[in-house]
Amino acid sequence: MISRIQAADIAAQIGSSLMPDNAQWTNRFTVKSTSSASVYVVAQRRTDAVWGCSCRGWTHYRHCKHLTDILRRLAKLADQIDAPTFREPKYAGNIPAANKTFDSETVQMLRSARVALLDLDTVPTQADKSRRHRAVRLDLD
Repeated sequence: MISRIQAADIAAQIGSSLMPDNAQWTNRFTVKSTSSASVYVVAQRRTDAVWGCSCRGWTHYRHCKHLTDILRRLAKLADQIDAPTFREPKYAGNIPAANKTFDSETVQMLRSARVALLDLDTVPTQADKSRRHRAVRLDLD
């Protein structure tokens, strides 16, 4: 589990805020709706590290713009950490200060967001489409 200090730092870097973890979800980031005054929570499930959102789109269809938005921002941070030039010793001074302080669990979380974002871009299979019609209420709040 990543430290709360590092999670709060990441939330600030991506223009979000951090909510406390609960029994089922960790890394809980807030995102404001672009079409209403609602604020949703994008979080990572503790049991299998799958990302989810508290909005109706995700709970009903397993796809929403809030999740995509937060994952895109987190993946961008992961890309900065994994940039080849940062790994070469002569470029060590070019690493942003925040990247130097991320522990291995935080880097793993950022990388999982990048993988989840790539998964969202894949074409769903027929089995995935049939599962979308099962609404599931998640306690992300």
